[in-house]
Amino acid sequence: MELVEASFMALGVENATPLTEGGQKWVFAAQLAGHDVVVKVVKLPDGPSANVVVERAHREVELLAAVDSPYVVKVLSDAVEVGDPPEAVAWVEERLEGVDLSRSLGAIWEEVEIFRLLSDIGHALQACHELDVVHRDLSPGNIRALPSGSFVLMDPGYAKHLRLAALTGVYQPGTAGYRSPEHVAGGSTSAASDIYCLGILAYYAATGSFPIDPSGPENEYDRRLLHSPAPDVTIARSDISTELALVINTCLNRQVARRYLDGSELLEALDLIGMKS
Repeated sequence: MELVEASFMALGVENATPLTEGGQKWVFAAQLAGHDVVVKVVKLPDGPSANVVVERAHREVELLAAVDSPYVVKVLSDAVEVGDPPEAVAWVEERLEGVDLSRSLGAIWEEVEIFRLLSDIGHALQACHELDVVHRDLSPGNIRALPSGSFVLMDPGYAKHLRLAALTGVYQPGTAGYRSPEHVAGGSTSAASDIYCLGILAYYAATGSFPIDPSGPENEYDRRLLHSPAPDVTIARSDISTELALVINTCLNRQVARRYLDGSELLEALDLIGMKS
């Protein structure tokens, strides 16, 4: 844990306690200048892939710093490389109460909750898309459900800047079950891809199931994403309002041009519903 302790010293945080650990990434609750914060420490792998991990961490922090929205988690430090040569990269974010969205999915949500999810994350995506940034991994683990009922977008580590090709790379990431057709190899993700992924989350909240089954071999999942239209949400949820069903179905249109093209278009459609979140 010397590497972790060195990260805390470099960032100037105190009273750190573990929250989660996955792969090469540790997340801690801590204090910075008397404020509750989250510290993220990513251990670098051996070999040339270490440079990719460092670049991704710097990109995540830079993107978070550039976005000014209450619906996107705030970064509170630069990304700091720890060691010489670097063995880890670490940074500080605001600490959010509540739980990851993954804890809330499975049960059938009320319409007002689905609308709130679409609206809050729609605002988060609007803030990203206005900077020509595509999140590319809009999955439950990257959304925080706050005790107030609001939702906050996190972890743009795989984000793509549409005007900075050097930050993009060729790999199309995403979490199985929460990918758009453009995530399939050979595709090109755009702001409309984030809208599709948000549509998956809304569909799952409404029905308790995926619109496109992600089970089985990955090539079969990819084939379904490319060639199988998402079912009308009213087939699995007959009591949902026509207006909200139209929004979800439009998000999940297989043809990019027939979706909402970005967060702003989605919010315009939600405004027409007039539902209070």
